[in-house]
Amino acid sequence: MGKVAYRKCQHCGTVNVNSDYCGNCGELINVQLQREKARAASDDKKQAEKAAEKPNAVTLFFENALDHSNLLIRIPALIFYSIWVVIMSIGAFIAVLISYIAA
Repeated sequence: MGKVAYRKCQHCGTVNVNSDYCGNCGELINVQLQREKARAASDDKKQAEKAAEKPNAVTLFFENALDHSNLLIRIPALIFYSIWVVIMSIGAFIAVLISYIAA
């Protein structure tokens, strides 16, 4: 014999047996399903916010310059972008090194 779960609907007050939804009003009464539904809605909201987020000005500039139709703009952009990536990598390495030494 399986377990019997009594759930009281918060919306109408009806007691339901082994049901995820209220038999009287149709409201979701399973707390675990409510949490999963809320978590999914929160994840969807975060993904929508992340998709709507604009890239910063430097990234946008380099993306536009690297896809430019003129070769005289693309080559210097590629050179400056490569230098920028190397400098950021060195900076990240120094930050990791300092944090390692400090700890």
